[in-house]
Amino acid sequence: MPARITNIRLAHLTTGTLVALAFVRLYFLLPFPVKPDQIKWTPYSSAEIHNDLEEGKLVLISAKASWDLSTGGHEYFYSQDPAVLKLVRSQPITCYNIDVGDLPDEQFKAWQGYFDSLSPLGVILLTQNSNHEIIKRVITIEGIYEQQLIPEIRKLRVLQTQPPDTVAPGS
Repeated sequence: MPARITNIRLAHLTTGTLVALAFVRLYFLLPFPVKPDQIKWTPYSSAEIHNDLEEGKLVLISAKASWDLSTGGHEYFYSQDPAVLKLVRSQPITCYNIDVGDLPDEQFKAWQGYFDSLSPLGVILLTQNSNHEIIKRVITIEGIYEQQLIPEIRKLRVLQTQPPDTVAPGS
């Protein structure tokens, strides 16, 4: 009888272990869902950004660097901000992110030029006005923490929707 009890316990232990391993395997194989309380990021693609601009969308690009672990914090900070989420979800805005640490030197230098800084980290906002001119706003990490993101998005949405005769060139 004790041998039978030992065999039953061994069978339960083996089965429980196999079931746990199956759940762990599924957990790492399935993609992680985006939490409903954060921005859904799309990997940077210049072709998709061009299409979004042609469709009249505002484009938000988050630039961070894998070599600087603190830069993930700025994206986390505003991607879960309820006011930012409400604005992004209520407007035609597409959100992209890019890791400038993965870029070749030539492209990295171009990103430094966008930010006019040695450290090209922060947010770039792009839109196209009714005259089909691209309008760009750059917000550094410091600007994000100073709450400049929402006002800049609102300003660009106004510029984007103004009739052609009221849009000043290069606004």
